[in-house]
Amino acid sequence: MKPAFTSDSEPFRVGIIDTGVNPWHSHVRGAVSGIRIFLDREGKIREDEDFRDQVGHGTAVAGILRQGLPDAELFVIRVFDEELESYPTLVARALLRGAAEGCGIINLSLGMPPGPGSEVLAEACRAVQEAGSVLVAAGHPKKAELLPASLPGVIGVVAADHLKPGEIIVNPGRSYSHEASGWPRDLEGLPPRANLWGNSFACARVALDFALQMETVSTMNTTQGRF
Repeated sequence: MKPAFTSDSEPFRVGIIDTGVNPWHSHVRGAVSGIRIFLDREGKIREDEDFRDQVGHGTAVAGILRQGLPDAELFVIRVFDEELESYPTLVARALLRGAAEGCGIINLSLGMPPGPGSEVLAEACRAVQEAGSVLVAAGHPKKAELLPASLPGVIGVVAADHLKPGEIIVNPGRSYSHEASGWPRDLEGLPPRANLWGNSFACARVALDFALQMETVSTMNTTQGRF
């Protein structure tokens, strides 16, 4: 696997495991690459380069990250089809791929209940964290055991309606330690209340905060190493 912190010659890389991303959207344009991980008709895990977002969810998540990280490279891993169905094994494979691609932070605006495949997902989370990637995942106020947000070391996030974009509350003793605004970026001509809202976008806002911290530390370390 590549190290999670890239060198000064490479852009900071952020992983997005979601419904895909529209790289041409005005909120996303910039360095974007990615893959799709899916099950074929025989139930085997496959990969291709089709990370198009046919739902819009992943694009809204990417828009939040891009707003604060204009020079970062977004590495998109699509694990959902149009019906928004996926499996722990696909998310596990996506996590390993994200770490292998050198993503310093990986955003998972998704959640799955415990069940078949949970241990595979937990093992992948452990391996990816050991490789140096920070994992941020969406929780749910009424579902305390969502995966991967409830797993050790994973930063679980829920939305709080009273918080403004950029505001984050940390609650160390709770199932999901972070709260943030659940609003995506505003869309021109669309009233905020008509836009999306939820834990997914709170997750992206916390991921952005961690990414900015990591990017700052990486830049400081690089600068201190120069003469």
